[in-house]
Amino acid sequence: MAEIIKGPIYEHEKTKELLQYVPKQAIVFLWHEDLDGVAADSLVKANVKAVINGKPSMSGKYRQKHVMTLLAAGIVVFDVLWHEKRASPFNGEMAAIVGDELFTAADTRPVLAAKLLRYNQQMLEDKLEQADGHFSATFAGFVKNTLHYAERESDWFQSAFCLPGSLQSIKGKNVFIVARNTNYEKDLRVIRSKLLKKSSIVMAVDGAADGLLRQGVCPHFIIGDMDSVSGQALTCGAALLCHQHPDGHSPGKLRVEALGLQAETICFVGTSEDVAISAAFWAGAEHMYLIGCRIGMVEFLEKGRAGMGSTWLARIQAGEKITDLKGIHTLYDNPVRAFPNALQAKLQTYGRSLYHMLQERINEWKKKEALHHD
Repeated sequence: MAEIIKGPIYEHEKTKELLQYVPKQAIVFLWHEDLDGVAADSLVKANVKAVINGKPSMSGKYRQKHVMTLLAAGIVVFDVLWHEKRASPFNGEMAAIVGDELFTAADTRPVLAAKLLRYNQQMLEDKLEQADGHFSATFAGFVKNTLHYAERESDWFQSAFCLPGSLQSIKGKNVFIVARNTNYEKDLRVIRSKLLKKSSIVMAVDGAADGLLRQGVCPHFIIGDMDSVSGQALTCGAALLCHQHPDGHSPGKLRVEALGLQAETICFVGTSEDVAISAAFWAGAEHMYLIGCRIGMVEFLEKGRAGMGSTWLARIQAGEKITDLKGIHTLYDNPVRAFPNALQAKLQTYGRSLYHMLQERINEWKKKEALHHD
């Protein structure tokens, strides 16, 4: 008998937007070629039952392990072979996956919505073998693209550009630039005490602000397109710096203004991570510590970028001022456990402050007692 998976089904062209509202134990319908690590981790945290992808979850163009992450978490993964055209995306209607077919309810009777292909061990091995066969051509194309755009964009990195006044606070400070990437919160747990130092400046790239807040760390700046950061994080008190692209478009500025918040803009090329690194460099940061920032071919291909010209330039420019801490949690056998929620993190921080205050009062009392006895 064919396996049956039932639940409400939700669909969105952008995975990160879908994950902001999808409930637990749902079936998700994505349009996300080559699932990336952030999407896979978020789907596991969302505790979905099954993932149906209108695009190849593993294209075989390069090696990736994120479908394996989902399968290891007990989440069934399907690619769509055929689907019925719909006037609107799925939005919570009841659905059932029976074997390799997706059915939805219509007038109390099931209607075939899609034919599916389920990922199994053999399919994973075939895709990885394809990726190995494509590696040489994929690598050559990535390098060519990187060099082409690096040459086109190098002028942007050769001199200081217009910076918001709020960045003056960075001068001479250690700046932690945090981006939302696979396992970045594990790295945050390990270095949390460094982030909480009064002398440290914490700059979150988009949705990384939410991860920092979950660890009880409030960023000083949030920078980027503001498309993956929550409204709650945007109101945490951080200075908001919206990435304005060279064509003048700034989607983050539009969102921030719609929320009634104030923000400054930075016009620059590349990714928001590149903007953060270059802005910190020209603002006079003493040193930059990177957590979760992308580097290397696979991470950029996962984000739909065919090269990394601006990232290469940003790192060449900052040079010895950069220490990349991505993956630092792997050096620890028993990394510091995450707080169950931000409230407990804040309580611990406040608890330390209260302890120090009481200790100071006790020391003052002891001094007064000593004077009295003298």
